[in-house]
Amino acid sequence: MMSIRTPWSSHYTVTTNRLEKEGSNMSSSGVKVSAVTPPVYLGEGPHWCVREQALYYVDIPNQDVHRYHPQTEKHSKMHIDGGFVTLVVPHKDLSDVLIVSVGRSLMSATWPQPKNNISVNAKNLVTIASVDDKYPDNRFNDGKCDVLGRLWAGTMNSKTDVGQNLLDGSHYCLRNDGSINKILDQVAISNGLEWSADNKTFYFIDSDAYRVDAYTCDFATHALSDRRTIIDYKLVGLKPAFPDGMTIDEDGKLWVASYGAGKIHCINPVTGKIERWVDIPCSNVTSVCWGGPQFDHMYVTCTSKGLSEEQLAKQPQAGSVFRITGLGCHGRPSNECKVAIPKK
Repeated sequence: MMSIRTPWSSHYTVTTNRLEKEGSNMSSSGVKVSAVTPPVYLGEGPHWCVREQALYYVDIPNQDVHRYHPQTEKHSKMHIDGGFVTLVVPHKDLSDVLIVSVGRSLMSATWPQPKNNISVNAKNLVTIASVDDKYPDNRFNDGKCDVLGRLWAGTMNSKTDVGQNLLDGSHYCLRNDGSINKILDQVAISNGLEWSADNKTFYFIDSDAYRVDAYTCDFATHALSDRRTIIDYKLVGLKPAFPDGMTIDEDGKLWVASYGAGKIHCINPVTGKIERWVDIPCSNVTSVCWGGPQFDHMYVTCTSKGLSEEQLAKQPQAGSVFRITGLGCHGRPSNECKVAIPKK
């Protein structure tokens, strides 16, 4: 069932499917998936800002940071010159400042007031840290903050794609004092990341490996060890879809955007089993986060990249942000960034 509200905003009644055991029938319960923003080319990096009750996300190649305020349904964007913009996290102590990636650098940017202006250019860009000097084609990709406000973010070769196994990327932790430390190397496409509630387990996706992995995490030193695989998309028959962005719910279940499948998969990290999934009316879903006043809304970014004209005709909302409601579970707040910003 579908009713069109605007050319880009509609809602669907779809189902989530719960796998009770291998070979069993699936029971289903209704949820609602709504397109809430106009399409962009490559939406990524959703972050729910609690104090603003607004969603931030990026359009990577167009170098735009977008902001969507559900209560007013207002949508605005801020352009940043200098390179691909792949992540955005509000600064914890500076209300107008966002931490963003621009190419191989992590920077602070000020969003000019008022934030509901339809389109503005970023002000006061300040470089905090730059990485991967030996790999000029690299860029940052996914990233988010831990509960201490440290920004964990990874890199990839900007010219690579899934399946090329080009291990030029690394994963970094930007510490509160503004220094940056490499915590993983030989990464192809650094993507989704999350932590367990006790911060002893770090979940990580290298999309090129088609896996969701877990590491033992020494949270104080951000050292990672004892890698093990939670789920391998090749082994469970999900390939050619691959895991992209990821979030976690209050029960410790991982919700993974499966690029190419048009699904958000809920994975039990203890058993490695897919417990249920939500169908999204766009095949190339990129990332996911929790939002809303009670953190029971899920926001999904996606892209029209790689879709043929025939596919685009069938997926007119590709590139929109979708909101999922009715899941019957809650997530955790997105952490804001608490890092020192160098003076100009």
